[in-house]
Amino acid sequence: MKDGTVYKGKIQIDNGKAILIGNPPFDPNAYLLENKDIDKVVYEEYHLNPPAQRRRGLLVETRLNGMVSSSDQLPLNPAPSLYVGAGFRFHPFVELDSGLNWAPELRGQRELSIRNTATPPQMRNYQDFHALHGIIAGRFYPFFQKPWKIEPYLTAGYLWGMLTPSGTNDSLKGSGWLTGFGAHYPLTTHFFLEGRFVYESLSYDTIHFMDQDGSLNPKVDENNYTFSVGISWRL
Repeated sequence: MKDGTVYKGKIQIDNGKAILIGNPPFDPNAYLLENKDIDKVVYEEYHLNPPAQRRRGLLVETRLNGMVSSSDQLPLNPAPSLYVGAGFRFHPFVELDSGLNWAPELRGQRELSIRNTATPPQMRNYQDFHALHGIIAGRFYPFFQKPWKIEPYLTAGYLWGMLTPSGTNDSLKGSGWLTGFGAHYPLTTHFFLEGRFVYESLSYDTIHFMDQDGSLNPKVDENNYTFSVGISWRL
C-alpha cells in the first residue's frame, strides 16, 4: 500500500476500483483495498502440487490375491491367498522384493494319485491342499521420470513352492518363475494402494511321501494367474 502496509492473500474480487483480498479458511478476515490507496500488486507464480515422490528405501506390504490355476496333472479351483513381504528401492527405476504367499485352502478339480516304487507299491489320493510360496522378485519402473501420481511397474522373479495335502505330513516341492505388471497410488505420504497381475510357472518335482523323500515322475506343472490388491508402507 502507499502507506507501507503489506497485505498477502488470494484476490477474490478485482473490479477495477477495489480489490478484495483474503486467505480462507486460514484467515477469517478479508480486506477491501481501494485502488487509489494501492502502490503496487505483486502476483506470485502459482505452483501445482508436486508429483508423487519416487521414494527410495524400505517398504513393507501386504496383498490379498485371487488365484486361477491351470494344470494337466492337478487343475485347482480358483482360491484366495495372502501375501506378506518387504523390499528395498535402490533407485527410482529398480526395486528388490521378497515375501511369502499363503493359500490356506486349495481344492483340486480331480484327485491327484501318488504311489511309490516300494514292493508292494503304496498309493495315496489327494484333492485338498494348502500352499506356501516364497518369492524373490525385482520391480522395474519404466516411467519413474513422469510426473504421475499413479506409478506403473513391471515385475519378474523366482519362486519356490510347497503344496501340502490336507490331513497328511506329505508335501510336494518345486520352483519356477513369475512375471507381471502392476501399479501403486499414494494414499498418504507413506501408505500406497497396490494392484497387480502376475503369471507364475511352477513345477513340483520332489515329494515327501509317507516319511520318505523322493522325486516326482512325471513332475506336476502349475500355471497360476494371480490378481491382487493391497497396501504398502514406504519409508
